[in-house]
Amino acid sequence: MGNNHHTPYAAGATSFTAALMNPPLAALDRAITYHKVALVGCDGTLSWSSGTLTWSGTIHIYFTRTDGTAIHNSIAAGSLALADGEFAYVTLSETNDAVLTMSKAGLGAGSPSSFKAYNVLVLGYRNAADDGFYPEELAGIFTQMRAGGAYVANSLFNANTILKADSDDTPAALAIPANSLLGRAGGNIDAIAVGEGYLIGRMIGGNLGTVTAAQIRSWLENLDGREQALTCADNVSIDWSAGATARMTFDRASVALTLSNGSNGKVYRLLLKQDATGGRGITWNTTVKWRGGSAPTLSTDGNAVDILTFVYMNSVWYGDIAANFA
Repeated sequence: MGNNHHTPYAAGATSFTAALMNPPLAALDRAITYHKVALVGCDGTLSWSSGTLTWSGTIHIYFTRTDGTAIHNSIAAGSLALADGEFAYVTLSETNDAVLTMSKAGLGAGSPSSFKAYNVLVLGYRNAADDGFYPEELAGIFTQMRAGGAYVANSLFNANTILKADSDDTPAALAIPANSLLGRAGGNIDAIAVGEGYLIGRMIGGNLGTVTAAQIRSWLENLDGREQALTCADNVSIDWSAGATARMTFDRASVALTLSNGSNGKVYRLLLKQDATGGRGITWNTTVKWRGGSAPTLSTDGNAVDILTFVYMNSVWYGDIAANFA
């Protein structure tokens, strides 16, 4: 038909010949095919922060090329900074396993001249209004991301790890050392209470699980009840953090003794045993407030045993003695 839809074309018109119709129809077919079967995945994580798109692993693209064969293109790990109104894209290759380069362009005059649906894959666009990155073909990998720290890679987790949040609400993976509890001490979450009388903890050689109040009491009792054996020397320092009970047998006439690492409100005990000779003594390098105002005299008989008790309160040592257990 002619322009007025009534006048027939003159004889010999070639407007609808196969030669003229095949190229646009083939391009339309490729456009539809590429758009419908382009699959995108990433070996790592994708993040958007401060105008930069970052992908930590290889991006894989699967699509059907012109001859109908399903093939693979990839983009090596990297990053791309985008200005407001720019979009990220790649130009697909008909060569299987081709490695592509991520490109960018602005709308309008900045768009690539070859921007056609059948060979250009748009990966996302930076929106000037909220500075967000909106994915197109990447919708199956991640949703809009305002900060790279909004997600934690699953490769950071195992059976002994939990997801926690720092004080700025940034999520992070927290590994729990063996024989440890989770707790919070005036800062970020390093502990979680689970029900009344329970905590999350990890036993030696085991995975994360609940720890009962009885188990906690047992741990605390073991800490308070640990006994440390001291080696006699001219100068001996007792580190009470290694155990609340200590013992030493004399092998010389006098020992200079120092107390360290006391914890306010705790009680410490020191057992001193004379050797067969007896008559051994202590010189105190740490100031102790003794019952009666002066340091006690140790039992002098051979093999005699004295037990000294120390209370550490308000950063002061208070001492007493139970003498002569021989």
